[in-house]
Amino acid sequence: MQTIIWIIIAIIVVAIIVGAVMAVRRKRQAQLTERAAELRTHAAERDQDVAEERRRAAEAEAQAQIARAEAERAEERAEAARHSSMFEEARQEDTLREADRIDPQVDGTRTDTFDGTGTETVDGTRTDTVDDPDRKHRREDV
Repeated sequence: MQTIIWIIIAIIVVAIIVGAVMAVRRKRQAQLTERAAELRTHAAERDQDVAEERRRAAEAEAQAQIARAEAERAEERAEAARHSSMFEEARQEDTLREADRIDPQVDGTRTDTFDGTGTETVDGTRTDTVDDPDRKHRREDV
């Protein structure tokens, strides 16, 4: 009979231990559920902030796109101005060549600055308005 008492005591002890483990587990699950609810509430409160940040980011991206488009248009205008300038320089050079070609006093060997700062006279002297011997644009091909 004493064995049965020990078996009953062991069963009671095991039942108490299982009950305690289950109680601790339920308590932990309740704590986790409560913490999850707090996190969801906090996230819901931040929804407006997140939406506002998203709106600001979209606005900044739109402004950047506009700035890129404006920069591209400015580059296109600059390129067109460079081409126009080169065309006008070529026309000016053509005009000077034509003037030299029809001028009886020009023998075709003189050099002249392309930028119009001075000319060479018939006797070989220059009438420069700028004293820079290293001018970039010299007409050497006339």
